[in-house]
Amino acid sequence: MLAILKAIGRFYKIYITMVRNIKLVCCFILAMGLSNQSEAQQRWFRTSSLEFGLIGGFSHYSGDLTQKHFETRGFKPSFGLITRYTPGRLVTFRLSAQYGSLEGDDKWNENQTDEERRNLNFRSNLWDFTGAAEFNFNHLDTRDKSGVIPYAFIGVSVFKFNPEAQFLYDPSSALAGYIGPAAYAELADRDEEWVELQPLGTEGQETTEFNDRKRYSLTQIAIPIGGGFKFKLNHKWTLGIEYGTRFTFTDYIDDVSSTYVDPIRLSSQYGPMSAAMSDRSPTLHDELNNNQRGNPDKNDLYGIFGVTFTYRLYGNRPSCPTF
Repeated sequence: MLAILKAIGRFYKIYITMVRNIKLVCCFILAMGLSNQSEAQQRWFRTSSLEFGLIGGFSHYSGDLTQKHFETRGFKPSFGLITRYTPGRLVTFRLSAQYGSLEGDDKWNENQTDEERRNLNFRSNLWDFTGAAEFNFNHLDTRDKSGVIPYAFIGVSVFKFNPEAQFLYDPSSALAGYIGPAAYAELADRDEEWVELQPLGTEGQETTEFNDRKRYSLTQIAIPIGGGFKFKLNHKWTLGIEYGTRFTFTDYIDDVSSTYVDPIRLSSQYGPMSAAMSDRSPTLHDELNNNQRGNPDKNDLYGIFGVTFTYRLYGNRPSCPTF
C-alpha cells in the first residue's frame, strides 16, 4: 500500500511539472504572437495612410476654338474634394470630385482674317470625377516631419459638360434673308440669351440627311495623365501642387467638330435658333463648298491645375495596437 501511495505521489509531481511547462510554452508562444502582431501593425501604420482634403485651382479647355494648349483667357476657377489612400510607399490611390468651367472663343485666334473668323464660342460647366494611381518617386520616413515627394498619375475620369453660347439678335444678319425674315424675327425676344447647343444639332446631328451624325453625350470618359509634388508639412498635413490633362474621346466639348449644314435644313428640323447658332460668321458657308467648321480628326482636351491640402486621418506614425 505504501508503495502505491509513493507511486501516486511521484506521478502527481510529474503531472504538475508538465502542466507548468505547458503553461510556460503557451505563454511564450502567445507573447511571440502578440509581439509579431504588434510589429506587423506598426509596420502597417508606418507604410499605410488615408488622407482627406480639398483641391482648388483652375480648369481650361483646348480644342477647335483655341490655337494653343494653355490659353490663359480660358482659365476658369475649379474646386472640389480629394481623398488619398497609400497602402505602401510607391503607389497612392486617389479619388477626387471637382467642379469648374470651360470656355473657348474663335476670336482668340489672332492669326485669322475677318473672312476666316467663324465667330464661334462656348462656355460650359464642368464636373470631373477621377480615380487614379499616383506613382511616388520618393518616400519619407515617419521620423521626417517634412519633405517633398514628386509623383506622376494616370487613371480614369468621368466628366459632365453642357456647351452653351450667347445668341445675339441682328435683324440685318445674312441669315435673316436666307431662312426668311419672319422665321428669324421669332428670335427677337431671345436676344443675349445663353442657349444650350447640344439640343440644337448645330452640325445636323440626327437629321434625315446626316443621320450618321449621332447626338453627342454630355457625359463622357477621359484618361487623366499628369504629375505634381506633395509637400509634407508635418505628421498630419500635406500640401500638393499638380497638373493633369484629360485626354477625352469626344470632339464636341465646344460643340464644334465637322462641317456646316444648310441653315434652311437646320431651321426646318430644329427651328431658326439651330441655324443661328450653327453659322455665326458674317458670310454664310455653303454646305458643299468651303464648309469646314472644325477638325474631326482631333479630339478636345481639358486640363486641371490643382493645389491640394489634405489631412492624414491615420498612418501618420508608428502606433502600438490596442487590445
